[in-house]
Amino acid sequence: MTVAIDLLDPASREDPHPAYAVLRERGIDWSERLRMWIVTRYGDVERVITDPASFSVERFARRDGDEPPSVAKLLRHWTVYRDPPAHTRLRALMSQSFTPRRIEHLRPRVQAVVDELLAAAAERGTVDFVADVAFPLPATVIAIMLGVPLADLARLKAWSNQIADFIGGARSGADAEHARDGLLAACDYFRELVRARRAEPRDDVLDVLLRAEDGGETLSEDEVVANCVLLLFAGHETTTNLLANGLYHLLRHPAQEAILRADATAVGTAVEEFLRFDAPVAGTIRIVAADVELHGRTFRRGDAVAAMLAAANRDPLQFERPDELDVLRSPNRHLAFGYATHFCLGAGLARLEAQTLFTTILRRFPRIRLCEDRPAWKSQVFFRELVRLPLEVHA
Repeated sequence: MTVAIDLLDPASREDPHPAYAVLRERGIDWSERLRMWIVTRYGDVERVITDPASFSVERFARRDGDEPPSVAKLLRHWTVYRDPPAHTRLRALMSQSFTPRRIEHLRPRVQAVVDELLAAAAERGTVDFVADVAFPLPATVIAIMLGVPLADLARLKAWSNQIADFIGGARSGADAEHARDGLLAACDYFRELVRARRAEPRDDVLDVLLRAEDGGETLSEDEVVANCVLLLFAGHETTTNLLANGLYHLLRHPAQEAILRADATAVGTAVEEFLRFDAPVAGTIRIVAADVELHGRTFRRGDAVAAMLAAANRDPLQFERPDELDVLRSPNRHLAFGYATHFCLGAGLARLEAQTLFTTILRRFPRIRLCEDRPAWKSQVFFRELVRLPLEVHA
């Protein structure tokens, strides 16, 4: 008898990789609790996330009886939940806000935010790295980009948490209502900001979105508002996880920490390894668009498929020594940012923030000590998120 693997089990919440290893051995698995197929091998995950004709991202597509203001109605405007050609149009317009030149222009601002946060940590000597550094760094940067007042970050974070609990798989009967409240509040907030920006334009991402034009196509106000919420959410939620998860694992591997301390130029490969080793986004959901067979199992139209990026990133058929952290690993063709059509729009910004932070924190603090051997992780399937990460820092 095949034993069911529960990715919401407390043991899997702390470390899902033993469960992923079992699932990779099986190839394809059905989760009764999640009501979806689980795909974990690198080649299979890559196929699912790069074949929109068979596996659609439009999990919030319109359904009969779907009345506004519903979660689905709001989320279906998000670029990440649209297939081509709608996705192609939205991404072409949104990418005008994330050009390499615009990202590089942010480097001094990112460094300044990092320096300020670490200076505050140095004064105290102790820090909850999640709350005091890993969240405020990307949240502040994306707020600056969007033209959001920094004084509003606390309530925007609260709304973002509501959305994350729903999308991340921490489901309960009230989750849809909880997420809807957060989405509605965030949308109302950005709708007011859009009106203010129309009256008084600025050179920020929100203004670029309002002015974006590609072949005569523009973004509607609903699309601008919805994707501002997406940028706020994705712009800090996943990067927070990258920063916290990466530092946690680095500190648990002193030999790797020593390598990075000795050679700051290795920070680029180190960040890619943190992304691979414990991916901030553990998995992504697709909906079967047409019956398809994979390893002798038939996925029916309308079935949900969980493509587990984190499991694929430790597939021994793709990576040598997949369960070892190696900050010098190269090549490193991980899937943490997705792939092809839905490759993460903000990947360049996340890399800039992570590389700046890791370079600076290791230079500023000769010794950093974990205060908890087994920190708490949030109960989510699709995000890999620490509740807190208390540290002692020694300048």
